[in-house]
Amino acid sequence: MTKKIMNVVGVLLLGVFLEGCETPPVSPPQKKEISNKNLASSRPAVRKKQIFLVIDDAGLTLGQAHQFLDIPIPMTIAIMPHRRVCREVAALVQQDPKKEAILHQPMEAKRKSANPGRGAIYNQMGNKEVILILEDNLLTVPGVVGINNHMGSRITENGPIMAGILSFCQSRKLFFLDSKTSYNSIVPLVAKDMRVHLEQRDVFLDIVHERSAIQKQWEQALRKANKKGYAVVIGHAWSKDTADVIRNSYQDLQRKGYTFHRLSELYR
Repeated sequence: MTKKIMNVVGVLLLGVFLEGCETPPVSPPQKKEISNKNLASSRPAVRKKQIFLVIDDAGLTLGQAHQFLDIPIPMTIAIMPHRRVCREVAALVQQDPKKEAILHQPMEAKRKSANPGRGAIYNQMGNKEVILILEDNLLTVPGVVGINNHMGSRITENGPIMAGILSFCQSRKLFFLDSKTSYNSIVPLVAKDMRVHLEQRDVFLDIVHERSAIQKQWEQALRKANKKGYAVVIGHAWSKDTADVIRNSYQDLQRKGYTFHRLSELYR
């Protein structure tokens, strides 16, 4: 594939692929807390070459989770609720001081064929129903410190629902990351109006399921971290190629001055 074709493929797949994964059920909680001046605080003035890795779609299999948990650098594992091994993955994350867990909250997508799976928030729901779903989902993923969206291109364009979700996060001392599955996301506007600290995804690594494409996205993330001071980078637990790209490069990147961090550090 030429570079031009790869770019076109990436754009075409963005709306489809970003809208996600799916699977089965599980049960009850306990919680690892972070200090949360975070939600309303402003980010530290100086950041340099910082990488905030978020690994979405965890909770489907232990093998998928281990290929990232075994990489000895800080990162954030986004675990889907009511999945086969979501509680087990949450427990493994809590045992590793370099890792942290967030709830990968399923939300309705614009694409009608996209099924966000059990525990999803839908556009027609009222605030009480949304809160009940969030509370139930948190029971299946103990110890999370924040929430990001799985799919959600429709929900992140719904101001009242997002205001309710951000308010819930504040009440639970959780941060919220906008995975930015919609370019028209109004979450930043809602957060600004509520005086809530919000971060958004900068780069998706594995839109195109090819090692060379993932490597290019990784390089884009590094450029972003160089220019902006930091980058919020999302990969997926099911991608062996993503795990390999990170594993094969992190030591060299550390020698070049890049540092890896858990997402919660951005909200302090």
